[in-house]
Parts: sequence; C-alpha cells; structure tokens
Amino acid sequence: MLEIRIATVNELAIVEELAYQIWPDAYKDILSSAQLDYMLRLLYNQEALQQQQTSGHQFYLAWSGREPVGFASFSEVSTGIFKLHKIYVLPQTQGKGYGKQLLQFVTTQCRQQHASALQLNVNRHNKAKFFYEKMGFTVIKEEDINIGSGYFMNDYIMELGLE
Repeated sequence: MLEIRIATVNELAIVEELAYQIWPDAYKDILSSAQLDYMLRLLYNQEALQQQQTSGHQFYLAWSGREPVGFASFSEVSTGIFKLHKIYVLPQTQGKGYGKQLLQFVTTQCRQQHASALQLNVNRHNKAKFFYEKMGFTVIKEEDINIGSGYFMNDYIMELGLE
C-alpha cells in the first residue's frame, strides 16, 4: 500500500536523495551526463527545493512501508491552472502502479483546490509522455527553455482537464 503525505521542509533532503537515485535512470538516454549533473545541482539542492516550497510548490512524498519511493510537487500557476513540476518514482518500483497513484493523488489535490486543468512539461524524447497520454493528458504546445550554461529543456507542455 502506497502512503502519500506532504513533505516537510526537513524531508526535502529525501526529495533530493530520491532525485539523485531516479534521474540518472530516467534521463540516461535523453540528456548528456554533464547536463544531467547540471540540472540536478540546479534544481535539487536544498536551497533550491526550499525556495520552490516557499514560492508555493506543494511537495509530497510517496512511501511504501517505511521506504520513500517517489515524490511529486505542484503549484497553482494562474487562476484554476495548476502545474505538476515534478513526479518521479524509483526505477525499481516502476510497473507497480506507484506513478499512477501519485498522479491520481495530485489530480485529487488540485481538484480540491478548484483547479480546472493540470499542466506539465515533459522532454520531447521522454517515454513518460506515453504514460501521461494514458492518464488523459494531451500535448498543447512545445517549449524550449534555456536553463543556462548552454543547456535547454526541449519539452512538450501537456494538459489534463479537471472539470
């Protein structure tokens, strides 16, 4: 049974640790190791995570028993529109339905906060796009984001209607 609960500021270290376990597997065929390292350092250091939380990102950790197995974060980006910033589960837990449960949890939380839609960015070469499509998301546009040091995120923006 998966337990999903809000992450405290002290548990952001768990989010960081999980990201460092998950990202190399998730992005090994998409990003260079240099870009992967750069993005992990940029997005998942404690100061960055705390800043994200302070700016309104709601972080949740997924637990299987006493072991953290994944995390998600989302926030409202405009009236009624929420953005799923992060959703990851450990590679060894994929196929167990944890990602689906975590995404369903997030959509429930967004609906409770009167969201009309949930959006996310996914790398255009990430096979997770098919998971999101299976969950009802559709591509609404493409976006190239300059993240510094000559690196870009080449993404699809996907959306799920929640009304």
